[in-house]
Amino acid sequence: MKTKNIKCDLCVVGGGIAGMNVAITAARLGVKVVLINERPVFGGNASGEIRMWICGVRDYEYRETGIGEEINLENFYYNPTKNYNIWNTILYNKVQSEKNITPLLNCTCFEAKAENGKISSVKAYQMTTETFFVVEADYFADCSGDGIFAPLVGAGFMYGREGEDEYGEPMRSHFKRDEKTMGNSCLLQARKTDKVVPFTAPEWAEKVPVEKLKSKGVDISSAGENFWYVEIGGDKDVVGDAEMLNNRLIALCLGVWDTIKNSGEFDADCYELEFLGFLGAKRESRRMLGDYVLTANDILSAKAFSDTVAYGGWPLDDHNPAGFDGNESNYTINVPKPYGIPYRCLYSVNIDNLFFAGRNISATHMALSSARVMGTCGTLGQAVGAAAFVAKKYSCTPREAGKHIDEIQQTLLFNDCYLPNVIRRVGKVCLIGGLVGGDDTLRNGNDRCFNGEKAFYIPNGKPIKYVFDKPTEIGGVKVVFDSDLTRSTFDMDEVEKHHSMRCNILDDSPLMSMPKTLAKEFDIVATLPSGETVALSKERNNLKRNVLIGVDMPVKEVALTVYANWGKTEKTGVFTFETYDNGD
Repeated sequence: MKTKNIKCDLCVVGGGIAGMNVAITAARLGVKVVLINERPVFGGNASGEIRMWICGVRDYEYRETGIGEEINLENFYYNPTKNYNIWNTILYNKVQSEKNITPLLNCTCFEAKAENGKISSVKAYQMTTETFFVVEADYFADCSGDGIFAPLVGAGFMYGREGEDEYGEPMRSHFKRDEKTMGNSCLLQARKTDKVVPFTAPEWAEKVPVEKLKSKGVDISSAGENFWYVEIGGDKDVVGDAEMLNNRLIALCLGVWDTIKNSGEFDADCYELEFLGFLGAKRESRRMLGDYVLTANDILSAKAFSDTVAYGGWPLDDHNPAGFDGNESNYTINVPKPYGIPYRCLYSVNIDNLFFAGRNISATHMALSSARVMGTCGTLGQAVGAAAFVAKKYSCTPREAGKHIDEIQQTLLFNDCYLPNVIRRVGKVCLIGGLVGGDDTLRNGNDRCFNGEKAFYIPNGKPIKYVFDKPTEIGGVKVVFDSDLTRSTFDMDEVEKHHSMRCNILDDSPLMSMPKTLAKEFDIVATLPSGETVALSKERNNLKRNVLIGVDMPVKEVALTVYANWGKTEKTGVFTFETYDNGD
């Protein structure tokens, strides 16, 4: 079989939400990336192969922005029925459209070379082309979920549940360290039809008692029913026993559907099985060891870290390892407010050039029960992408890049990430310009509704502009529009409002649309020292919240004129309108 060799700056292993965000963020900053993904589609647990919807922070004023909101907005526009086939293409295009990413799909990483605590290369096999790939890189990012670099190069890791005496975390029933984790699930989706649909289970389907299913609160008439509780394996080896667990999950899912359809207890005559996942979604396996271990106490206290680079807001949600077979419910503690995740959780304690992002970060079992959800994993991915850029810039290790934490944080904020307790600085070139038609809320570093502050509403057709006393060199223009992070303009079920995709397809499932508050048509125009005007952007079908326009030339004025929004109202909300220089 043939072997191909590739050299790059950063090799990302794993193309789930975290790995995608690492690759996209780094690539946009000029880093040459190879992204290895063992599946034919991107998205990991969120992909059309598995179909777990993306969860994250519960207080939607703090909704994850950056790449996460980019994907949401494109999905509203291109996929109004929340069809998973189209969803797959949206995720696919987010990666394929980046010129600095070389994606290797259907490609499994199975070997790595390391010496003196530094990885030099990985080897992967692409089954579709019968080709081995050897990827040499300066940096590697483990976004595999299972922490594949632990067995490959001996990267430090943790596994199982900590004891009560280790970190003093809240826990319900286990007080001593054990090897148990949260379990795996194969998901079901139902479709409501206008006729009776029969279902005959195969003989090998598992028998599921009605009482057992009722105890789980099954409700197929709900848009929020995704059968997450069909979960097993936390008391097994979720990696080593994965195929055995998958086999049972498929039989169990068929048994669950058989009981729903044929017991007469669930009013399911007109429902058909829309989807049955054949690839188990993992919640937890290896957790890599970094310079810091995030704990549940950090989360509950919303500890302020000086090196915060990501954040979460999902409850502490510790699933019973016995899963569907157990009688004990999950252990849940609500998180009082969004919490920061420190950079020190995102690189290896003993491998000098290894980052990680996703559900395999340096965290305790209890902390991971919150940080594992994919909205949070996306913020972790963007953080690692920005850190890889900074590490490359200074030719330093991930640990040494922490000395430049301010630059990492400001890079993230500039690219529309939110970080608790970290303020985005506004560039000097913006502050020296006279702002006409707007006020200073447009250049205060706040890019969302906080503490009662709202977007600045501009009458459509009326320009706002920066006027400089003399020709001034600017690097570009940054605009942040109002994409309705709380989805308050969406007239529909709360579940449909706040998730990119849906579980069950009902006869009244809504058709999605763009947020009414978002600008649809706008121009950004620069006036040059000669008096000539140059159109920097003429957008008539805007799908973006965060708009960045490179300029790199001297100007006398820069004007933004919004002509229409997706809600067809007379004014349009703008959080930020700034000029920036090349050093910002």
